[in-house]
Amino acid sequence: MNNEPLARAGQLLLGPEWQRPLARLLGPRHPLGERNSLDPRLVQRWASGERTVPLWVWGVLAEMLERQVSDYQLRAKECEALSFTLYAMCAAAQDRHSGTEENS
Repeated sequence: MNNEPLARAGQLLLGPEWQRPLARLLGPRHPLGERNSLDPRLVQRWASGERTVPLWVWGVLAEMLERQVSDYQLRAKECEALSFTLYAMCAAAQDRHSGTEENS
């Protein structure tokens, strides 16, 4: 099985050192009951293709990615609004500065 999506999802969600944090995130979501963490070696075996990634893991990763998309969309809107505010502040300051020079 191609485990490229596992590595890609892990990197997108958790960065380059994703395997141990993913084991911790998946532990509480285990279908047979909450755990503090999965064994990080299990995630490493999934990533290497030595073991098959269980279907429940794909579902959890998809949910996590969707949540991250929503978070990024919200942050993008906030960034856009703040950039407009800052541009307006710059323009107002330049207008005040230009008016000061004209009065000199």
